[in-house]
Amino acid sequence: MHILPYGQLSHYQRRLVHQLLQNNRFFPPVITPPPAEHQQWTIWEGDTVCATVGLHVFENSVQILNAAYTNLQAFRALAHDVHFRALSYSPKHIDVQIIPPHDFGLVSTWTTLGYVLSSEQFRLIGLTHERVPSVQFKPLTLRNRHLFLNIRNDAVRTSDFLFSYELEHLNYLIDQGALPYLVYDQKTVIGTIVIQTHKQTVRLLEMACLPQLKNQGYGRRILDTFQAKLRKKNILSFEVYCFSAHQEALRLYQPALFCDLQIFSHWHRYCCDTVSLTT
Repeated sequence: MHILPYGQLSHYQRRLVHQLLQNNRFFPPVITPPPAEHQQWTIWEGDTVCATVGLHVFENSVQILNAAYTNLQAFRALAHDVHFRALSYSPKHIDVQIIPPHDFGLVSTWTTLGYVLSSEQFRLIGLTHERVPSVQFKPLTLRNRHLFLNIRNDAVRTSDFLFSYELEHLNYLIDQGALPYLVYDQKTVIGTIVIQTHKQTVRLLEMACLPQLKNQGYGRRILDTFQAKLRKKNILSFEVYCFSAHQEALRLYQPALFCDLQIFSHWHRYCCDTVSLTT
């Protein structure tokens, strides 16, 4: 078996990696970013991809995600390799996303490496209600893309689970059918929202508000406006994803608004503060 970075794969091999990820039935189309060159790793037996794992590097932490496998022994070898690649960035902690959340192979592999459960990610099914819109959603254009990125990245910079977007991430979202909007309160931009329609399902993929405007009721106003737009189109339900550790979102998504809750993924954390890397 041999380990290869995504950037060194042929077009055909990349297709196999994407197919492996898509075969994971818990993967919604755009919740997780696409494999990025030099940050997605694969392990092969001959011409067969046995497992893949990706990582995203933050300023003080690393996320491990985009994991899938058909050969558990190969996945464990790859996970061990990627874990030490993550440690080489000297992060304070490493977070790994486990989808599906109770997959024994995934859970046992990361547990053996020292990761412990830190957060659950929920999939909530919401029912639309009559609401009065009080903010405005302005669609993305070629002229305002960089403004969207600046506002969105500023809004999520303190998040443990959301990473900063670059233009390639935004283009990928759009290619997958996502609709990013800038959110305005009259003439002032206050945040961003990303919505996706997949077949008969509407997903609220992400909602972000500028840090200086937190706790001023804008989250509720954005959610009300979102519901009003769905109701106007006679759309009666939607999906949203939320972390158990994200208390602000949990307060916003009141139980009366939702008819179902499912655990979509688990996040496990490896704390590096007391770990010294030895060779």
